[in-house]
Amino acid sequence: MDGFRVVQFIQKTINERKASVLTILENDGINSMEQYRTLMGELNSLNYIAQELSSLLEKQEQLDD
Repeated sequence: MDGFRVVQFIQKTINERKASVLTILENDGINSMEQYRTLMGELNSLNYIAQELSSLLEKQEQLDD
């Protein structure tokens, strides 16, 4: 599996988890403030990782041109 496919797989996994977290948050699936903070932290982390992967892909595209 080449690097591009690995990144695509990771992006897909991130998007699926973000959707799950957002569903929990939007549908009052929160049982405690601790769970809310945990989910918000996870969401922030997923967004950060997704942004870093996008930046990495952009840099790679620039190098390939």
